[in-house]
Amino acid sequence: MNRGHYRGVLEQIPRSSLTLLLLAQGAVIAPHLPRMAFWTLLIWGACVFWRLLIHQGRWGYPSALTKAAFVVLAGVGVGMSYGIQFSLDPAVALLIIAFALKLLEMRNRRDALVVIFLGYFIIATAFLFEQGILITVYQLLAVLVVTAALVALHQSWNRPRPLASVRTAGIILLQAIPLTIVIFVFFPRIAPLWSVPLPDAAMRTGLSESMTPGSITQLGRSRQLAFRVEFEGAPPAPPGLYWRVMTYSNYQNGTWTQGSSQDFLEQPVHWVGASAEPGWVRQLQASVVNDAEPIRYTVLAEPTYRPWLYALDLARPLTRSTGLGRDFRVVHYGPVSQRFRYEVESRPAALDVGLADWYRLRETSLPGTGNPRTRHFVAGLLEQQDTSRGLALSLLQYFAREPFHYTLNPPALGTHDIDEFLFDTRRGFCGHYASAFVYMMRLAGVPARVVAGYQGGEFNPVGGYMAVRQYDAHAWAEIWIENEGWVRFDPTMAVAPDRIELGAEAAFAQNEAEAAFGNFAGNSFWRRFDTLAEVIYFIESLEHRWNVMVVSYDATLQSRFLRDLLGEVTPLRVAIAAGSAAGLAILIVMLGALPGLLRRRRPPLLRWHDSFCEAFARAGFPRQPSETPRRYGQRLKAHFPELAADIEVLALRLDDALFGPAAGGLSEVPELLDSRRRLWRLRRALVWLRLARTFRRDAELAS
Repeated sequence: MNRGHYRGVLEQIPRSSLTLLLLAQGAVIAPHLPRMAFWTLLIWGACVFWRLLIHQGRWGYPSALTKAAFVVLAGVGVGMSYGIQFSLDPAVALLIIAFALKLLEMRNRRDALVVIFLGYFIIATAFLFEQGILITVYQLLAVLVVTAALVALHQSWNRPRPLASVRTAGIILLQAIPLTIVIFVFFPRIAPLWSVPLPDAAMRTGLSESMTPGSITQLGRSRQLAFRVEFEGAPPAPPGLYWRVMTYSNYQNGTWTQGSSQDFLEQPVHWVGASAEPGWVRQLQASVVNDAEPIRYTVLAEPTYRPWLYALDLARPLTRSTGLGRDFRVVHYGPVSQRFRYEVESRPAALDVGLADWYRLRETSLPGTGNPRTRHFVAGLLEQQDTSRGLALSLLQYFAREPFHYTLNPPALGTHDIDEFLFDTRRGFCGHYASAFVYMMRLAGVPARVVAGYQGGEFNPVGGYMAVRQYDAHAWAEIWIENEGWVRFDPTMAVAPDRIELGAEAAFAQNEAEAAFGNFAGNSFWRRFDTLAEVIYFIESLEHRWNVMVVSYDATLQSRFLRDLLGEVTPLRVAIAAGSAAGLAILIVMLGALPGLLRRRRPPLLRWHDSFCEAFARAGFPRQPSETPRRYGQRLKAHFPELAADIEVLALRLDDALFGPAAGGLSEVPELLDSRRRLWRLRRALVWLRLARTFRRDAELAS
């Protein structure tokens, strides 16, 4: 065999490695299937089929023109399926297509290494979409398969051992775990270098910068998680769980939008850690009742790609990069592109801040025309009520007295939306009632605004936290009352008190039509069974702890952990702790690998000889130090005549391998597969012989 042919054989891709490589591709691509267009899956299947035919020698490799055509068609297909946009879905789709097409030009081990390294990279891209504990466990299995393909790639081409490759890959991953934990805990945490909004970012956002009465209705049908909250102590009662997110001050053509921050003469947001406090913050702090019991809690917010956060009134954010807005919202310094954990302290008090003239003008402005019946109705109420609070209570009584309905499926409204809702349809969601209430209060000259956020939440007794979902989205009203400040009024409470007392899911589950329309029927079914409910609560609590301790392990949490561990955090102490932990991790790996290393010191042929001798030593016939395998076998045949055939064959093979002409050139016993079968047969027969002797002895003693 010449040198070139020998090198070509070495560069061939082993069959076991190709099989594991194709399995690894399937495992790597599987998490992306819900986001992939169907035709991309067909391309991968076609590439696998072509690759198998190449391996069998039926087809050849595609030409350069064919590969170029594939690339062009893939680019056109991605453009047609995802549009011309800069987001993760089309980028990952192109990467997966390249991953599949690489199979068609994979000629040697170097090309296979490229495919394997692409597999590792695509595994990492899956975490851009989801970082839950289940996807993490699955991706560890995917890493195991890809690593097994890498191990098999370095095996001898004529001795495939796929199971051994998987076992070796598992050992490698287990050995990497201790050092991985050390790096994760002690390595400096840095913010992402880049972030690309996901295509479903609007769904993750939940609330938006504008509100029409029907927009919150869409959220009322979604079980998607918005945030989780852990309270220090018992959580407040459901009527006190109003999570402020947005404040809408401008009304035009049935749509409420936020007021511009440029309207404020002072700093519109006071950031945590800022040295100077604007005047409205000092006035706000002075107005808070000192003996009001504060509520302290930690929020784990899901990514929204928007800067707003969630908090109860009156909030005081405690985490850096967060701040309190002039309209009492808690905001983040930049979009929340990943799960964000922050602390807040709230005091249930009136939002009493002086109302400047320009502020009053903004919070009372309305279009000059429209909704004539509502204008006439409010004019009649003003003849009976001369105070802001009295007018607000009269409106709540009106909502409670008239046949209004709280529904997830309200009818569409026309140009005079407030008129049609108040006097015609009388069916709406929380946004309809809050919008109509604020509109009527502004007609009376009372400063009022719509506040959107979430109300309530589901307490997890196993995890000790509260989960707030998109169907908890809610809108309410705030009006300005002299000497009191901004006071919350919730017209939904007058129409559907169960919504506030029991929560959205429980309130709608009582009505079969609403429960089916809002997908609540199945959600409440499992709560009827205590055991099943506890299991689901336990699973959800595991996910929450994973998010808190792993996914949200940022620089702040790392600093707190190191401070608890080391006291004063200095570079020297951190280096000593990290070095000690790394040394301990390496020591654990070495101790775990030591038994295997000791076993490997003895050649395979001698281990075979030991196994043969141990099988008969357990039966009471150990080998004498001076006996060769041939003489030992002759002695064993005299005691076990029924096993003589297998004993003679194995003894002669071991004797020839150890002392015969080929001694020193063999690493395994000759006829390995047949020898394994014979040794296994001997072991099984010896077990039955020992049992039979035990029964005979017991019978003789009994007699």
